[in-house]
Amino acid sequence: MATPTITLVTVSPQPASSGQSVTLTATVIPLGVGTPTGDVTFVVTGGPTLTGTLSGGTTSVTVPSLSVGAHAVLANYNGDANFSPSTGANVILVVQSATTTSVSSAPDPSTLGASVTFTATVTPVAPGTGVPTGTVTFIIGASGGGAFVQPLSGGVATLSLNTLGVGTHPVVALYNGDTGFLPSSGTDTQTVNAAA
Repeated sequence: MATPTITLVTVSPQPASSGQSVTLTATVIPLGVGTPTGDVTFVVTGGPTLTGTLSGGTTSVTVPSLSVGAHAVLANYNGDANFSPSTGANVILVVQSATTTSVSSAPDPSTLGASVTFTATVTPVAPGTGVPTGTVTFIIGASGGGAFVQPLSGGVATLSLNTLGVGTHPVVALYNGDTGFLPSSGTDTQTVNAAA
């Protein structure tokens, strides 16, 4: 008669950041003597089904990046000639990644009437990975400025203006966030000189 088993499954890291891989580890504990062998099938809700082979009663698999939210995990030990199958369960929690936003302008200083290009770059904070999407709101202070919403492409948003008046213009780039990434902001200043 096969010996009963208990399967435990752990998740690391917990929670995971958006874009981060997760390691699932199953430990099969015999309710008797010996060491279980064979395979464990991991079924991840909203993710892949993966199989690992036991070594010393444990096995680990890596799950690539999952969407933000809670993902149920079942670890099904398939049994062997001496040990009975069993199933363990856990949950992978995935949260939005923090970001940083930097903003620059060129040329700086510029001259009155010349076009100035503002560039905002949004970067995930480790351990988060991936490319943020969505929009950036550029807020340009002083005469000729305003608030302008621009789309991100490859993590970068740009804005060109030729309406700025003479003087110093405070600049704020506000990344508005998306399903996988949290908002962030960056600041800069732009100087406009009178034309020669």
